[in-house]
Amino acid sequence: MQSLRGILFQKAFLNSQRLFYRPPTGWNPCLRFLSTVNPTKPLSDLEYHRIADDTLEVFNNTFEDLLEESGRRDYDIEYSSGVLTLNLGDHGTYVINKQPPAHQVWLSSPLSGPKHYEWSSNKKAWKSTRDDSTMCDILAKEIGNAFSKNIEFKHADDY
Repeated sequence: MQSLRGILFQKAFLNSQRLFYRPPTGWNPCLRFLSTVNPTKPLSDLEYHRIADDTLEVFNNTFEDLLEESGRRDYDIEYSSGVLTLNLGDHGTYVINKQPPAHQVWLSSPLSGPKHYEWSSNKKAWKSTRDDSTMCDILAKEIGNAFSKNIEFKHADDY
């Protein structure tokens, strides 16, 4: 015996002129993981993890030093399992985390919003997938303003 729900759905579907979305022919669901920053030379998994881990470690060390110098009790930093969380009290919370399937690092900023970054072999930096900005430039500017201090990160050539 067919359920009432099934009968209603079938009638609604058969009487509907609305077409349901079908992906175009040749559409590849994995296409979103292709690099827009460095399409000619993708990183291997090992290279990605090494560079991303080194970057997060540099950010962690830099931010820990800033927090120690500032002496602010309402500021906090936590780094665990590829996720760096920097809570700056009234200035908001920054979250930087690895996204291994896409070989990206994501930044959630209370000022500039969410951004995705891919490693650029040409620039030797994490470059935005949307514009020409780099993650170090955005963080140095925004967090430098929060601390009223110029911030410099370890140079990317050292990765």
